[in-house]
Amino acid sequence: MAPSQKTVNQQINWKQIFSLGFLNAAVVISWIAYHNYQPKVLEKFEVTDLEFFMKVAQALVLVFIPPIAGAVGDYFIRRNGNHFIVFMVGISVTAMVFMAVAFAVSGNPLENMKVILPIMIVIWLISMNIFHSPANSMLEIFAPAHQLPLAMSVLTLITELLYALEPVVVDIVDSLGATPTFVTGGLLIILSGFIFRLTTRNTELKREVDSAEDHTDHFTKIILCGLAFGLANAILMNVFPPILAEKLDFFANESLEGRQYVSMILGISAFAAIPLSPLVSRWGTKKAVLIGLAVTFMSISMISISPFSVFTMGACGLFGLAFSLLAVSSFPFVLENVSHRNVTFGAGLFFGSFELVDGLMNVFM
Repeated sequence: MAPSQKTVNQQINWKQIFSLGFLNAAVVISWIAYHNYQPKVLEKFEVTDLEFFMKVAQALVLVFIPPIAGAVGDYFIRRNGNHFIVFMVGISVTAMVFMAVAFAVSGNPLENMKVILPIMIVIWLISMNIFHSPANSMLEIFAPAHQLPLAMSVLTLITELLYALEPVVVDIVDSLGATPTFVTGGLLIILSGFIFRLTTRNTELKREVDSAEDHTDHFTKIILCGLAFGLANAILMNVFPPILAEKLDFFANESLEGRQYVSMILGISAFAAIPLSPLVSRWGTKKAVLIGLAVTFMSISMISISPFSVFTMGACGLFGLAFSLLAVSSFPFVLENVSHRNVTFGAGLFFGSFELVDGLMNVFM
C-alpha cells in the first residue's frame, strides 16, 4: 500500500527527529523511575492496599487515554491548525505532578496525603499519555514517506537501548533517592518538551493530500498491529525473565538474572534497528510487519520448547532481530493506514492497543 501521508520536505529533519528521540528517552526514564518507586511510595504512605487499584488504573489509562488524546489533538489541528495544545497541556501537567510528588515524599507522610497521593499518581499517568501520541504522530512530518523506517530506527535505537539499560537506570535512581529522582524526572520532561517545541517552531507542520486513499482509515489493521506487537513485548517483559533464568542457568553466574537476559535481547534489538531499516524500505512496511511477527512468534515457540541452552540463546538472538524489525516497521505501517485527518488518533489507537496485553498481565499475573 502506498503511504497515505506525505511530507512537504523530501529530506529527514534530523534536528526534529533527535529532539523527538530525547522526548521519548525522557518518557522511558520517567516510566522506569515510576515503576521502581511506586511500590516504595505506596509503602511509605501506608497505602499498599491500593496497589491493585493502581495496576488497574494504569492499565485503563495506558489503553484508553492515548486514542482519546489523539482524537482531541486531531480536533484542534482541524479547527485551527494547532498541533501543540494537547502536547503542551500534557507536558506541563506531568512536570507539575512530578514536582508535587517530589515535595510529598521529601518529608514525613501527612495523613491527608494518603488520599491525595493516589489521585496525583493517576493524574500523572493520564498526563504522561496525553502528549506521547501527538508528539510521535509528527514523525511523518519530519521525514518523507520513503525514509520513515530510517527515522523510526533512530527512535527505536534510543528507546530500546534505554530499556536494555533499565537495571543500570534503576541503580542510578536508587542511589539518587525518591525526591531527587522525581525532581529530575520533572525537569527531564519539561526540558525535552521545550527542546521539541523549539526545534519544531519553524517547521511547516503540513500534510499533503494527493489521493483518495489519504481519506481512508484502516483502524482494524492498526489495532491488530498494536495488539500483536504488544503481545510480543508483554511476553518479553513478563514471561521471558523466569524462563530464561531457568533455561540459561548453564551459562549463568550468581549475578545474572532473567531480567538481564531480557536486557541483552533489547540490546540486540536496539543496535539492529538502523541496519534493518533499509530492509523495511525495500519490502514495504506491511511485509516487514508480517515477517517480523512471524519470526518473533516462531522464536518465542523455539525458546519455550528448547531443551538446550545454546539453542535457547540462538532463539533469543533471533527474537531480538525480529523484535527490532517490528519496532522499525510497525509505526510507519500505522501512518500509512490512517487518513491525514486522523493521524494523531491513529497513533494513539496503536499505542493503546500495544499496551492492552501488558496491562492485562500486570493486573492478573
